[in-house]
Amino acid sequence: MITKKLLKYLSLSSLIAILLLSCSPHHEQSTFTNAGPVAQAQSELFYLMFWIAGIIFVLVQGALIFALLNFRRKEHPIPGSDFKLPDIPPKQVHGNTKLEILWTIIPALILVAIAVPTVQTIYSTYEPPEDSDPLEIVAMGHQWWWEFRYPDEGIVTANELRVPTNRPVKVTLQSQDVIHSFWIPQVAGKKDTVPGNTNQMWFQVDEPGNYSGQCAEFCGVAHARMRFRVIAEDEADFNVWLNAMKTPPKTTSSEGYGLFLAHCSMCHSIDSYMNESYEKEITVQDDRWADWFHNQEESARVSAPNLTHLGIRTMLAAGQKDMTRENLIAWIKDPSDIKQGTRMQSVATVYQGGAAKLKEHEVEAIADYLLSQIPDGWGSVSTSTESLEEAEVMVWNTPEEHGEYLFVNQGCSGCHSLNEDEVIVGPSMYGLIDRSGSKVEGLSAEEYIYQSITYPNEYIVDGYAANVMPQIFINLSEEELNALVSYLITIK
Repeated sequence: MITKKLLKYLSLSSLIAILLLSCSPHHEQSTFTNAGPVAQAQSELFYLMFWIAGIIFVLVQGALIFALLNFRRKEHPIPGSDFKLPDIPPKQVHGNTKLEILWTIIPALILVAIAVPTVQTIYSTYEPPEDSDPLEIVAMGHQWWWEFRYPDEGIVTANELRVPTNRPVKVTLQSQDVIHSFWIPQVAGKKDTVPGNTNQMWFQVDEPGNYSGQCAEFCGVAHARMRFRVIAEDEADFNVWLNAMKTPPKTTSSEGYGLFLAHCSMCHSIDSYMNESYEKEITVQDDRWADWFHNQEESARVSAPNLTHLGIRTMLAAGQKDMTRENLIAWIKDPSDIKQGTRMQSVATVYQGGAAKLKEHEVEAIADYLLSQIPDGWGSVSTSTESLEEAEVMVWNTPEEHGEYLFVNQGCSGCHSLNEDEVIVGPSMYGLIDRSGSKVEGLSAEEYIYQSITYPNEYIVDGYAANVMPQIFINLSEEELNALVSYLITIK
């Protein structure tokens, strides 16, 4: 029979067991495992302070208990009566110069013992060692995901930070919206990312492996789900990844590609392997954020993770799920079912605040396209059987018919309406031929439309932002570009 007393002891034992388990050095977010010199230096400082504090605690509490037991008030009974006499009060001392000097010097020495190694650790972990050739990275905090930029390599990615082992990594910390905190428990202590301010830190990982990262500063509804992963690999493998990120993917077009351009490309970049794409991505992200920040009710775009070569990533939704086809389909279909707080559903018109307004096969096509975004030569990925089948060869009766197909399947229809008074994201295509002939002196209407497709930022219509239109022309042949122009001039 379980008594109340036994139940009390069982509950206490369970609580102690849980507390002990929470201190496991093998947990991915445990600080008891040190994966590099910065983590080791910070741990040594922590242990020093812990033991100093522990010794002081034991001495103070021991003195207190000794005093309570030996100097508590005592009363002496008067023989033959029920009365008791208290102890004679001890001599009252109102000052002792020697004692006061002693208990001033001792705390001062303790502070010195703590301050000196603390300052040394702060300075030794602030900058990487001289002549160490650190890898430069910018970590940008967003609600609620991480953007990682490699400025020297011209690479932008999200939520997965790849670094070489045994080489210092210098991280510049920034935030686009609110205060976040960059923390890799096994690698380095946390440091804040502050809007309008730049912090920096460095770390080094000694052993290959995956290391969990986390935002450690409350930043809103999805703060607990703002995670990232550090993937440390030897220098040779890291260089393979660097080169792969600058290599075009195996698959560049499909049904999913057109759907992605129509519904996702306003916020997500997919082509950062191209030359000069680094500067473009930074500019576009700033523009996306500005559009949303200044018009949160009506903005059609917001800064979002770069999806270039998504097929080689290991997780999605900032660490909430493993990167599998099933999880990616579920994420596209209804992001809030996996991670509350994402702005995808409040901004993208395809969601309208709820689940995606797409058919099942369309969601699968987008997922298959994204999973196929793997650098040529990297490996393989499992997609649906349908997506691996060879495309049927199409024959077009006229260039206009071919152009209409391209307009829909290359994503143009997701942003450009064919109706006179309807604006989706970009200008309506209605009557395009009539207003294009006089846009640029020396260019015919057909030439102007052609160049607007191939140089989308050169001819921005008044009232519309630059760096919005995806560069679909890189995947179109000359014949396809001319067919698209032939179709557009018929819309009137």
